[in-house]
Amino acid sequence: MTQPNTTVLIADDHPIFRHGLKHVLAQIPHLRLVAEAESGDSALSQLNYLKPDIALLDLAMPGMDGLEVLKRARQTLPDLKVIIVTSYDDSAYLDRALELGASAYLLKDSATDDLEDCLQAVVAGETYISAELDNRALIVPNTDSSDTEQLALLTATERTVLAGVARFYTSKEIAREMDISYRTVQNHRANIAVKLDMKGRHQLVRFARAHQAALEQTD
Repeated sequence: MTQPNTTVLIADDHPIFRHGLKHVLAQIPHLRLVAEAESGDSALSQLNYLKPDIALLDLAMPGMDGLEVLKRARQTLPDLKVIIVTSYDDSAYLDRALELGASAYLLKDSATDDLEDCLQAVVAGETYISAELDNRALIVPNTDSSDTEQLALLTATERTVLAGVARFYTSKEIAREMDISYRTVQNHRANIAVKLDMKGRHQLVRFARAHQAALEQTD
């Protein structure tokens, strides 16, 4: 399932929950837990020092929260795969986690049952979202789709914006790269969603990821 010597860090301030995750990880061949952290600051420090392949991050931790750890870690460790493990069944947190570059969003209620499937998807370069958030456990391939008709509905500027979404750039980052305003990017994203008949930002992220290769060619 996993590549040899895939290394993992767990960051969560609840020792009992960490123990449960460790028990699951111990059952997965070729996967090695290299560190645990009880706070966001400790997690970021150990991530930068140990450079693991995968980080399991809780959202609510003492000090720096999981999203801030994710944001900062991605700046120095672009290849790091991050799995957000949380009790927050909220699409707003999911949207933000995906925008910042998370590979998965796993709810704690089902974490011990779904963690192995989640890790398998993440190692394969896919995005995993807990079933409770979308009626099914979505695994979104990071590959291009043969369906180009929907992309043809978009203007060149909209495709450039969508390419940024596929890279998990925030709207502010897209605005800086394109030298346009944040509000203009938000308007483009809204127009794209209308044209593609999509509700919610995470649906747009999924679509962009599935069409990333085509978008990069026209970006």
